[in-house]
This record gives sequence, structure tokens and C-alpha cells, in this order.
Amino acid sequence: MNKMAEDGCHPDIWTYNIVINGLCKMGNISDATVVMNDAIVKGCPPDVFTFNTLIDGYCKRLKLDRALHIVERMWTYGVAPDAVTYNSVLNALCKAGKAKEVNETFKEMILKGCQPNATTYNILIENFCKIYQLEAACGVIVRMSQEGLVPDAVSFNTLIHGFCRNGDLDGAYLLFQKLDEKGYSATTDTFNILIGAYSSKLNMEMAEKNFNEMISKRYKPDLYTYRVLIDGSCKAAHVDCAYVYLTEMVNKGFVPSMVTFGRIIYSLAANHRISEAVSIVYIMVRIGVVPEAVDTILSADKKEIAAPKILVEELMKKGHISYSTYEVLHEGVRDNRLTRKARKAKYI
Repeated sequence: MNKMAEDGCHPDIWTYNIVINGLCKMGNISDATVVMNDAIVKGCPPDVFTFNTLIDGYCKRLKLDRALHIVERMWTYGVAPDAVTYNSVLNALCKAGKAKEVNETFKEMILKGCQPNATTYNILIENFCKIYQLEAACGVIVRMSQEGLVPDAVSFNTLIHGFCRNGDLDGAYLLFQKLDEKGYSATTDTFNILIGAYSSKLNMEMAEKNFNEMISKRYKPDLYTYRVLIDGSCKAAHVDCAYVYLTEMVNKGFVPSMVTFGRIIYSLAANHRISEAVSIVYIMVRIGVVPEAVDTILSADKKEIAAPKILVEELMKKGHISYSTYEVLHEGVRDNRLTRKARKAKYI
């Protein structure tokens, strides 16, 4: 902008807004505020976009005092906060767990004559769900409809998640069924919320039921879907199902985390199914994941596999891994054991 001024071309507020927006996206909110102040000094009063950009930047970092200070400055320059302004503040308050302040700010929004939108109400739903006021959250859905706003997937997903968080999985599923009957479209997230909740409670029958319904309705499972199913199946001693889910997710191009691999390897090894546990290691090698979790197999059954070296050498001899991979595996297992020994020594 200095170059523009030198060339006799003075930047307007649109130019300043571009710079401010860029700085905020980079996380340099303080610098963006300096640029706004510079614009004011040079006779370019900020507009609603300028203020909203800064407020959103501070709110995303939960710097609420700074954000609210900017809101006050809006009135000073004759710029009225709009729904975007309030939504940024409401969302930050909700994320910070300030439930009371959320309700107070919403009331202020109404008193100032600012019309809430669907995003505003979705934040209120989340806020009520966080403090376990599910009846109030359902009331927000009713209010939206009364004001001519159509609740969207975010509205219902938040509410379903609220029921799950409150431990009312029956209520969550009943709500899901009612929405389906009324023609509301679910999303992958909707199914993930239910599958994740049932899996965490080890109710794998309902988790699998929702998974099958998800597939039948042509929704695509993602990495999270498979992760929670595998985790729940292993904890519920349904290791065969976990194995199927793992194979399916790998065939679809997903790369399981080390935690997911470790969970199923541990479950197989704990049940003395060493050959199947080793087959998981083969999968890890095939997709390029270094199997640090191989040590689980070794610890589970010393009679079948006496040492890390035996397993990794067997893999190398069969051509499943290169010599360089062999070195990585062998060193990884050795480091794992040394780390465990160091931890034990620390508490002796």
C-alpha cells in the first residue's frame, strides 16, 4: 500500500479490507488491527466487513475481550453489528463454555433489532445441548420454524449429538427416525454421531445397524466411521467384525492410524490368533505404515514368536519387506522395548 501512495494512488477501504482479511487468515490479528487504525487515520472509515473480519479473527482464538472491544468500536463509527458479528461472538462464547453469556448476547442481539439467522439458532442449540438442556434445544428448532427458518443438517446433527452426549441414545435414535419419516436428509455426520455413540457404549448391534442403513442409503463411510467401529468391536470382543472393517477401509483407500492397527493387533494377539495378527502387519507394510505395534504380538506369545528379529526376518525372507524396511521395523521394536524399560526403571 505504501507503493500505491508513492504512485499517487490512495488505497480505499476495499484495499484495506483485503489486507486485513489476509492478515487475519494468517493469524496476525494484532497486525490487522493496526492496519484498520491506519486506515482510520488516513481518512478511510472501516465498514461492517472490516469489523466482522477482525471480530471473527479474535473470536476464533477465543480472545473475547478484544472481540467485544471491537464490537463497541463499531457503534463509535456508526456501523451496526449484523448477524455475522453476533454469530462470531456467540460461537466463541459457546466454545468457551460461557452458556449464560450466550443467552445474554442473544437477547442483546434481539433488542438491538438484529435478525437472527439459521447459524445463530444452531449456535443456541449447541449451547443448550452443552449444558444438557435438551428441551430448550428442541424449543429452538420450534422457534426457527415459527420464524420461517428451515432447520438444516447442522441443526439436527447438533441436537442428535446432544441426546447422545446426555446418554439418551434411545432419544437420539427416535429423533433420527422421526426426521427420516418427515423427509429430512441425513448426512454422513448424522450416521457417524449415532455409530460413534453406540460404539462407545459397546452396543455394536445398533452401531452395525446404523452402519448398514448408512450403506443402504448410499452415504459413504469415512475414516471416523471405520475407526469407531473397529474400536468398539475390539472392546466388545467382536474381533472378527473389527478385522472385516479394517480390511474394508483399507480396500477403500483409507489409511488407519497406528492406534487403530494397534487395537486390532492387540485383540488378535490376546486371543492367540498370531497368524492373523501377523497378517495385519503385512497390510501395514503393504500400505506403507511402519508397524511399531508389531511388539504387541511379540509380548502376547513368546512361544510362537521368540523375538522381534524372527518376525521381521520372516517378512523379509518372504519378500514382503525390503532390507531398509526390515531395519526400520527392527529398530522400532527395539526402541519400543528400551522405552518401556526406561519407564519401569523410573518408578523403581
